[in-house]
Amino acid sequence: MIGLAGVFLGVGLAFWLFFGAPNGWSGDMRYVRFALGLGAYALIHAGVVLSYPDELKPGGSVADREEKGRTA
Repeated sequence: MIGLAGVFLGVGLAFWLFFGAPNGWSGDMRYVRFALGLGAYALIHAGVVLSYPDELKPGGSVADREEKGRTA
């Protein structure tokens, strides 16, 4: 549930930056806008990782997962 909230928050922030953020952000403020954009992508990524965790068992490896047909 927290992962889904992170995805929605990240997508909302990304849409706001793309469609609604002030266009007058120039000079040093463009770095703030860039950092907010990277933060939005990080929120989306973290939300997806929390929603669909990798279930690698202890002692297992990536090769074991690929033999069973489950790839990353």
